[in-house]
Amino acid sequence: MDAFEYSESDVLYTQLSLFQKFMKRHSLDKMTALQLFEENEVFEILSDCCESVQLDGDGEILNDIDALLRNNGVTIE
Repeated sequence: MDAFEYSESDVLYTQLSLFQKFMKRHSLDKMTALQLFEENEVFEILSDCCESVQLDGDGEILNDIDALLRNNGVTIE
């Protein structure tokens, strides 16, 4: 594995960590947050962009997730 390859467990940990932080940020229950992530393919995007996710930091990635959802017409508080 070279420096830019991430194991499945690394990707899963990152996805779950950001999912939990997203729920907390927006005071959402698991089912609502899960529906938003699934409908907007957030888990897939996080998996595809794992290197950037690791480099940018959680706050920036959460802002990106919020922007993605807004661009997809989702209103969250």
